[in-house]
Amino acid sequence: MPAAKPPATSRALVPTAAESGIAGKSRRVRLAKVLATRPAARIPDMVTPLPTKAKQRKSTSKRYKLPDDENAQLGALKQRLQALDTDVKKSQLLRAGLALLVAMNDAQLTQAMAAVGVVKAECQPQRVS
Repeated sequence: MPAAKPPATSRALVPTAAESGIAGKSRRVRLAKVLATRPAARIPDMVTPLPTKAKQRKSTSKRYKLPDDENAQLGALKQRLQALDTDVKKSQLLRAGLALLVAMNDAQLTQAMAAVGVVKAECQPQRVS
């Protein structure tokens, strides 16, 4: 039996010395010019593009102090929205309030901040070891 022939390699897959150097660059430039002059391929109407995935925003976790009555107001707003068939979290309520504060003009913002007041931080008791 004759020996098996080695698989033939295609010369088109292996670039010659001339193709790998300057000649290859000029070929790419010519190809780019030809592609630039041709009209773009039209996507058929039946094909719908895939929806782009929204980039998820990075969130941070911070702790803030709220007086008990304001925390109760957040709970009441949450129950009020549940009665309207809208399920929300407290963080969503805080973000909505922040959006409203950003939309205010300077006079309204100053007035709203004066009405809120400042919450004093309580000192944590020190541990005795």
